[in-house]
Amino acid sequence: MAPQNQQPRRTQPQPLPGRGLNPVLCIIVALVLLGLLVGLAILITYLTLRPKKLVYTVEAASVQDFAIAKDDHISAKFNYVIKSYNPEKHVSVRYHSMRISTAHHNQSVAHKEISAFKQRPKNETRIETQLVSHNVALSKFNAKDLRDETTKGVIEMEVYITARVSYKTWIFRSRRRTLKAVCTPIMINVTANSLDGFQRVLCKTRL
Repeated sequence: MAPQNQQPRRTQPQPLPGRGLNPVLCIIVALVLLGLLVGLAILITYLTLRPKKLVYTVEAASVQDFAIAKDDHISAKFNYVIKSYNPEKHVSVRYHSMRISTAHHNQSVAHKEISAFKQRPKNETRIETQLVSHNVALSKFNAKDLRDETTKGVIEMEVYITARVSYKTWIFRSRRRTLKAVCTPIMINVTANSLDGFQRVLCKTRL
């Protein structure tokens, strides 16, 4: 008798012992994670859209080659040391552009563009700049007033700062905004070229 081929029996896989996922627990975990993500998004939005005010001060000021011609034109080199402080703990500031100008009774006599830079959280940045006036016309009132102040040895100036800035926290960056700072009064000794003896001035900032 010819041998008969027997088909091997197939073994059915046995289910592993264990418990199925609890749908109620999954929903709770998902809601908690969603709440954390929403809270984080709100915090990041607040930090980038409503940051603390940047603090600006004029630490020192002096003037060189100061002269007012008979035709009421001014020539001078104004030296300023300005300090910028970012009070935020988690937000950095990107300065895309900055313009610093100096004036007497709101009449600008010199300005300078400052290169772009980045300011990290809790960072102090020191800006040393020289603003040059070269034969700039003054109003008759300002020319007379500056001559009178020069005879007393101290002139009163103003510093204006305008910058385009954006804020960044983690991977989120705010839109560019305009920062303005006004520093006054800046009392400069015209009889000495040194920055010593200057009283620091706190600037008013607006974003």
